[in-house]
Order: sequence, then C-alpha cells, then structure tokens
Amino acid sequence: MKPIFCMLLAFALMRVGTVAAEVQVEFRFEAVFGEIGSGEGQFLDPEGLTLDMSGNLFVVDTGNDRVQKWSPNGTFLMAVGAPGWEDGQFNKPSGIAAGKGLEIYVADSRNRRIQVFNFNLRLLAVIGGPDVDASVAWGTLGGIAVTDADEILVGDIDADQLVQIDTYSRVDRSFGGFGYGAGNLRRPLGIATEGRDAVYVCDSENDRIAVFDRFGNFQKAMGEDMLMQPSALCVGPQRTLIVADTGHHRIVVFDLHSGRVAGFLGGPDPGKGPMAFQTPRGVAFGRAGRLFVLDSGNGRIQKLQMQVSKR
Repeated sequence: MKPIFCMLLAFALMRVGTVAAEVQVEFRFEAVFGEIGSGEGQFLDPEGLTLDMSGNLFVVDTGNDRVQKWSPNGTFLMAVGAPGWEDGQFNKPSGIAAGKGLEIYVADSRNRRIQVFNFNLRLLAVIGGPDVDASVAWGTLGGIAVTDADEILVGDIDADQLVQIDTYSRVDRSFGGFGYGAGNLRRPLGIATEGRDAVYVCDSENDRIAVFDRFGNFQKAMGEDMLMQPSALCVGPQRTLIVADTGHHRIVVFDLHSGRVAGFLGGPDPGKGPMAFQTPRGVAFGRAGRLFVLDSGNGRIQKLQMQVSKR
C-alpha cells in the first residue's frame, strides 16, 4: 500500500480565550499516511509511537500485535511481531520509546514484559514477564519512557503506578498508587521526561497530567479542568508539553513556564479530515518542527508542522 498524501495546506493559529500563556502555537497540515486494516502499512487500534534519531517512526500497532517502522515521509519500511508469548511476539503492546542509544523499547502489555529491539527491529533483549524473578514482575503495562540516565519508566496499569528500572534491569523504585489525590494515579498511560528533572504522566482516569521529580516525588497536576482521558504526551519546543487529549479527540499544548494552555487542535468531537482526530493516542515531536499524531480511531498518522513563538 502506498502512503496517502494530502496536498491541502491547511493552517490553524490556536488562541485559547484570555489564558495568559507565554507562548502561542501555530499548526500547519503536511500529510497523512496509513489506514485501518491488518495489511502492510495499515493499523488497528494503535496505541503509541516514537521517533529514532533519524526521524523514522516506530508505531505500536496494538490490534495487530506488531510494531511498524515508517520513514518520516510516510513510507512503510518494515514490521515485526504476531500474536503470542514467544520472543518477538506480542499480546496487545501498549507503549513504545526510543532509547538514548540504538534501542527501541516496547511495553508488551498483556505479556507483562518489555521487549527491546534495534532500529532494524531485531530483538535484543526481554525484560520481565510472568515467569521471571519477582523483582521485575508487574501487571498489565501502559506507557513507557527512557530517561537521560538510561533508566526505563513503565506504567503498571494493574497497580496504578510507575515502575523505574535501571540499566541492569533491576527495579529501583515505584511511585504513584491507586487513588484520586495528589501523588496517586489511576490508569497511568503516556510518560514523558524532561532532562533529569521532571516526569510527566498521563493520569488517564483522573483526567490530568501528574508531574513527579525523577525520585518519584509528586510535584503538581496539570489540566484537571480541561483534559479527558489523556493517553500520550511529549515535550515540545520552548518548554511546551504536547498532550493527546484522547477523550476530547484533540491535541492540547501546555506552556510549562506558566502551566497554562497555549493552544489546542481538533475536538471536541471526532473527525476524519486534516487536523481532525478520533481518539488520538500518540504524539511525537521531531526535526524541523514536525509533529506526528497517532490518529488511532482513524487508523492513521498525521504529520503536522508546529511552530511555537513567544507572545
């Protein structure tokens, strides 16, 4: 299947009421690729994406129990996986993250493990699983991220917490826990880190972003009056945080300096056109201001130009 490119040069300048964010956000549509299905270059309920250092996209094609690799221009390159529990197979993979070297980490959700691949999707290692040492045993997995110190952060949905794993595959600590209050989590999904200082978590069923320091100490919450079931996020330029506001079928951009909303795109209802979304579940910001959005309900990826400027 050839990728589908749209020549529409749509443009949107997002201003959110009188909110005094310090930045403003502009979006421009560039292309869309992928469609719903199980064939080559098709997606079924995908739940995450990440970029490698060359700008290639790696997508967790959850409903098809596989991982796909695409070029930045929307060319399908390769895929790995099939339903199962053997090495290289998946049971509803849920999250994906590029490491600081040449590794891709995949949260193999219902197999309760992490599988590590190189950029050519060759299996390098498996961490965890139901039959291993209890020190790395966990429940159903959600999002995953890799810190600047090469530590892995993965969401344990069953325990409503994040698990931090060091470079020797040992569990160092966990933080969160079920609840509604400060520092508690309910169904943690997307995870993003900012340097060595901050960890941002999509606290999905609390309809907010929870912010921790790298030691698991709760700092604050964001978006409590705005988000509905957020599922993915990434750090953008000018200290912005780009969030897939899944329940509202849109992308929300926060100004991390002020903690306020700088702009949004799409929603509140699902849509099928350019810069409209249906249950977006992945965001990744890459080179030259490109923002890739995993438009999960539409089975596609939208490639946008995103520019952030100071007010």
